[in-house]
Formats: sequence, C-alpha cells, structure tokens
Amino acid sequence: MTSIGELKRRTLESLSRPSYSLRDTELLIMNNNANLFGINPAVEEVAESFDFEKLWAYPSEDSDNLRNRIASDLSVSPDEIIVGNGSDELLDIVSKTFINPGDVFCQVTPTFRMYKFYAVVNMASVKEKVLSNGFTLPVQEIIDEQAKIIALCQPNNPTGNLFARGDVKRVLDESPGIALVDEAYNDFCGSNMIDEVMECERGIDVRTFSKAYGLAGLRAGYAIARKEIVNELRRVRTPFGLNAFTEAVAVAALDHRDWVDSKVQEMKSERKYLSDRMTKLGFTVYPSECNFILCKSPIRSADLVSSLMEKKVAIRDFGSYPMLDDHVRVTIGPREYMDVLLEAVEPMVGGNQP
Repeated sequence: MTSIGELKRRTLESLSRPSYSLRDTELLIMNNNANLFGINPAVEEVAESFDFEKLWAYPSEDSDNLRNRIASDLSVSPDEIIVGNGSDELLDIVSKTFINPGDVFCQVTPTFRMYKFYAVVNMASVKEKVLSNGFTLPVQEIIDEQAKIIALCQPNNPTGNLFARGDVKRVLDESPGIALVDEAYNDFCGSNMIDEVMECERGIDVRTFSKAYGLAGLRAGYAIARKEIVNELRRVRTPFGLNAFTEAVAVAALDHRDWVDSKVQEMKSERKYLSDRMTKLGFTVYPSECNFILCKSPIRSADLVSSLMEKKVAIRDFGSYPMLDDHVRVTIGPREYMDVLLEAVEPMVGGNQP
C-alpha cells in the first residue's frame, strides 16, 4: 500500500511547519511582534453592539464594509483591495495565483520566513539573496533573477530597518514579475509605498491589523494592487474569508487611529529604553523602525533564549540566519515587561559587560 509520505508533494520533503504558538500561559511573550500595549478599544466597542444572534448567517463574501473603508482611507478603489485572514493568507494566495511549478520566487535573507514557506508549498524554486552590508538591498542581484514573484518586507523583519525607497522602487520598476511589498510594520515608522506600488502594474502592497492595531488574535489583513491583479487573487481566495465579527472590529479599529498613534509613541519610548539598557549589558543593538529590536548577544544566542525560557520569558533566536550569528529579536512592550526581561538577562551576561 502506498504510504502518505509517498503521496505528498516532493517539494514538501524539506519543509518544516513554522511554529509561533507558545502554550505556557505564564510566559512573557516577547517573541512574535504582537502589540503588547493593551486592548484596542474597537474590540469592546463592537462587542457591546454586535448582533451575535445573526452569526448563523454567512459574512459578506468579500468583506465589503472593510474593503470600502480601507479604500476610502487610502484614496483607492474598493476594486483595488482584497481582504484576508491576516496578511499570511494573502501571501499564500499570491503564490497560489502566480506560481507554476518551478517558477522562481526571489526574496532576501534574513527576512520574514513565511514568504519562503508559502513559495515552497506552492512549488516555486526559491532564490534567496543575502542582504548587503548595513542590511541593504542587493538590488541588481534581485532583478537579475527575473523572478515570477519577488517579496520584500518594508521595513524588514527581523533586521528592523527600512530599505532605501529608491531601491524598492527600482525593484518594482525593473522586475518582470509580481513585486510584493509587505508593509506589516509601516504604522510604526510612517512608511508608505502605496504610490510606488500602484504606479507599477505588477505591484502588490500587503498590510495587517495584527501589529500596531493589536488585533493579531482576530486575523485581518489586506492587500492593495491594481484591479487586474486583485481580480486574479479573488479567483483563488475562498468566499467568506473573514468572519463577521473580525470585519466589524477591523472597521471600528480604523476609527481609533488616535489609540494606535499613542501606543506607537509609547513603544518608541520603551524601544529606546530597552536599546540603551541592552547596550550597557554588552549587546550590539541595531537601529529599528519597528516594534522590536534586533541585537547581537554577548553570549551564545541559543543559550540565552533557552535560559530565558526557563525564567518564563520568550524572545526569538535568529542565530541560524545568514549574517545573524548569536543574534536575538525582542518585541517591545510596556516598561514592566522590559524590566522583567532585563532582570532575567543581566545575571547571564554580567561578566560580558563592557
């Protein structure tokens, strides 16, 4: 009898499922870049008025209320918006829509691991280009791949930096295939590549409510692109993608931009506080435009992360990535979170302080 292993796609042989969930409820979770600064007021606001008795009905097929609101805010047409269960679903849909087996998918490294995951699942040939010194884009190397899809994270995760706007625009202008710009962290730094993306007939701008808006548990994201591209993506995406409650909260969250802005300012203050303290402990901390910092540990990164886990503090180890030997990434949270982390770290690196 044929085994399951023999039946599955050959491209899945080397694929391992990324794991982000931590089951220990006592953990201080500072490893997944969610918003740690409180509950978006849109959640309670919608919960108080939402008609839960109508949950027997299917939601809007294309999340029209949310699409219309996003389009209005961004001065684009609703036909140029597609909504998904977090930006992750949209990354998957882009690969499903445009990748034939063996087509080239190009990304830089280090970057967000899910680009490669979805590309491999959808049978692409993945080409990774190591970032240049200073975590800058190797623009010509990317263009030379003549890829079917190129994915760029702007600002980049895990390095935390913004790529030069001109470099991103050149990739958009000179790439023959789909150029995807993931702006998941744009709310933390004010970056906005929509104009450049929409000037490119093959550009896609992907965004999320999971980061600055603090709605990671509800799963809502969206993409902006020309109508021709959105129509193709909608053919692949299943109907009724976003549940009715999530859609209602996401719409309401757009009315609470003042809350987002205040939390972003608080995050920036705590980011500086943590960066300064970690530097004094012997870490090399890189400038960040995001709600996390990347830093080189004065001790082995795997040892640091595992020891912190024993103390119920979770940060992410990036030591296995190109350019990032013994590097860790820490999500920024309120001062009490920062102090718990620092109190746990200090005894481990005390002998390594400058």
